[in-house]
Amino acid sequence: MPGECGRHHFSPLPPGLTDDVRRGRSIAIRPPVGPIHTPPHRVLLTGGTGFLGAYLLHEFLTRTDAKIYCLVRASSHAEAFDRIVAALRRYKLWDPGHASRILPLAGDVSEPGFGLLAREYRALCRSDVIVHNAAKVNHVEPYSRLRAANVEGTRHVLELAAGGSIPLHFVSTLSVATASTRPATGLILESTRPGPTEIHGNGYVLSKWAGEELVARAGERGLPVAIHRPDRVCGGTTTGAVSTDDAFWTLIRAAVTLGAVALESAEFSLTPADYVASAIVHLATHGATGHTYHLTNHSTAPLTLVWERLRANGFRLATAPLADLAARLTTGAATDHTLARAAAIPVQGSTADIRFDDTNTTHALTDTPIRCAPITPALIDRHIEYLTEIGFLPSPVAAAGMSA
Repeated sequence: MPGECGRHHFSPLPPGLTDDVRRGRSIAIRPPVGPIHTPPHRVLLTGGTGFLGAYLLHEFLTRTDAKIYCLVRASSHAEAFDRIVAALRRYKLWDPGHASRILPLAGDVSEPGFGLLAREYRALCRSDVIVHNAAKVNHVEPYSRLRAANVEGTRHVLELAAGGSIPLHFVSTLSVATASTRPATGLILESTRPGPTEIHGNGYVLSKWAGEELVARAGERGLPVAIHRPDRVCGGTTTGAVSTDDAFWTLIRAAVTLGAVALESAEFSLTPADYVASAIVHLATHGATGHTYHLTNHSTAPLTLVWERLRANGFRLATAPLADLAARLTTGAATDHTLARAAAIPVQGSTADIRFDDTNTTHALTDTPIRCAPITPALIDRHIEYLTEIGFLPSPVAAAGMSA
């Protein structure tokens, strides 16, 4: 997502990148015969144990009557189910009444046929729609280490979709659009489709670009597809339940640990997970294919809002020059693994001068109550409360001792 990867200098394309995309030509596309079945009775969701995946699964379970096949890396179907439940509990989304509609399958998108038995794979061929959300998210590892999960995995999902003419909704990231050459107008259109030489992002962004290209080219050949590009996704609006792997909150934790924040401030934007999930599920269940959809928040806020809310919640934060904070972070990283993780995050570039077109999204959601909540002090407070509750942020008293 834009804030996670920032701006990068041009670098040579990884070996095999364009060949990986060309391999999509070998997939035999069988255009659908008859109308797309909506609402769906059977949905295949990949990545359902991840952060956004848990919200997507919860949305399917609460907004539809469909049964949801969940492909999960696990040693057994029982373990897959346990991992699904654990993810839903983690983000405060679990409802035991939905258990019978969750159909867990222990498999791996990076393997041909997902590593499933033939009869299990045939069951997936009867899906009415696929939401491919699974991905290995790592902004430090090179393309070569992300390729199997993010590119080959997408190709395998496309093979399933193509064989049964199943509509495919691919969850990508706005980083693909923002990692390309910035338009003079500052407005990045939903139709933006950069070429490989225009991308100057990290290995993760390159792998998501390759996935987008595989899906888009299959769409050009007749498969009903849609691409969804969320901006930085934060927790739900009612709970603030967010992933602790997110770079934004990792850096916030580092500030709390150090007990100091920068004098400088920048604008940031967060897009609530419940909005992203409800939008994608609505689009996937209403036959909205043939487009790319930007899922972003038109509301921004200064980082000083986060510092204000941390102080209001009892955290003691001094201010210091950015260079001093960077030096303290580097020193602390030698003995504190949480600071080491924050220090490894690439320096974030500003996207304040970028605007994101979301015409397709707005039009598709016009007659629905689905709207993106603005960034407010209350929304930030919910995140702070959740992260403190689960121990990701220390209690204010403990934080004061750490930074003393």
